[in-house]
Amino acid sequence: MFAAALFALAALSTQVSSVVIYLLLTVINGAATGSSLNYTLVHLLHLTTKDTHFIVTSVLAMFRGFAGSFGSAIGGGIFQRVLRSSLTRGFTDEGLEGKDELIRKLLGSPRLVLTLAGVERQVAIESYEDAIRYLFVFGGGLALVAMLLQAGAGWSAPNQKKLDDDEEQNDEGGQNGHA
Repeated sequence: MFAAALFALAALSTQVSSVVIYLLLTVINGAATGSSLNYTLVHLLHLTTKDTHFIVTSVLAMFRGFAGSFGSAIGGGIFQRVLRSSLTRGFTDEGLEGKDELIRKLLGSPRLVLTLAGVERQVAIESYEDAIRYLFVFGGGLALVAMLLQAGAGWSAPNQKKLDDDEEQNDEGGQNGHA
C-alpha cells in the first residue's frame, strides 16, 4: 500500500490535480508508512529467537535512524539533479539560452517561481513537477524492492524446541568434560 500511495502521488503531482485528493493520498501514505514500520518490527521479532530480540531491536532502531538522514540526503540529491536537468532542458526547448543564474536560484528557492512570468514560470512549474514525480516514483520503486527483500527473509519462526534441545546437548557435553 505504501508503494501504491507513492506511485499515485507521482501521478497526481501536477498543477491541475485536486488538492483534497493529494492530501488524502498523503495521509494514506503516512498511515502505510506507520503500518510498515510496525509490521517490520513484528516480522523481525517473529523470525528471531527470544534471546536475540534485544540485539535485533537495537539494530532495527539504528537502521531506521540512518534511513531518515541518508534517505533525506539521497532523496534531496535526486530531486536537485532531476530539477536541474528538467530546468535546463525546458529552457533550451523554449529557446531561452543563458538561464544558468536563474536555474541556480530556482534550485535554492522554489518561492522564486511565484515571481516569474510567462514561459519562464511554466518551465519552472513543470520542472518542479518532474522532480517531485521522479522522487515519488523512485521512492515507490525502492519500497517495492524493500518489500521483496522482506518477503525473501522468510515466514517461519525458528524451531524453539530444536534450539532448546541443541542448547541442552551442548550444556550436557560441557558438564561431562567433552567441551
